[in-house]
Amino acid sequence: SFRVFAMSERKSPRVLVIDDESYVRRLLCDLLAFWGYEADAASSGREGIARFAEGRYDLVLTDLVMPGVTGLEVIETVRHADPTVSVIMLTGSGADLQLHGRRLGFTLLRKPLEVQGLETAVKQALGVRTG
Repeated sequence: SFRVFAMSERKSPRVLVIDDESYVRRLLCDLLAFWGYEADAASSGREGIARFAEGRYDLVLTDLVMPGVTGLEVIETVRHADPTVSVIMLTGSGADLQLHGRRLGFTLLRKPLEVQGLETAVKQALGVRTG
C-alpha cells in the first residue's frame, strides 16, 4: 500500500527538450507543459548533455541536426548514463536512422511535427517507463 501511495505522490514526468531552434524549443516546452509534464530546455547537444547529467529525466526529446554535438551523440551519452530513459529523436532530415534507432532504442519523429503524433509518441514513451 505504501508503494501505491508513493506512486500517486509522484511528480509530473520530467522531459528534457534539446533543440538549437528557439521557436521549436518554446513550442515543445509549451505543449509538454499543457499536457501536464515538467519540461526543461537546452539549446545545444552539449548543453543538453550537461542538463541531463544534473537532473533525473523520464524522457529526452532531441533534434538530430545541431551544430557541435549531434542528436545521435546526445542519445549515445544518455543511453550510457541511463539505459532506461525514453528518447524521442526529431529530425527534418530524410536520413535513414532505423539502424541507429534499433541500436540506441529511440522513437523517430519527422519534422514538420504533427502535434497529435507527438503527443501519442510522448505518452507511449512515458507509459513504457512508468509502467
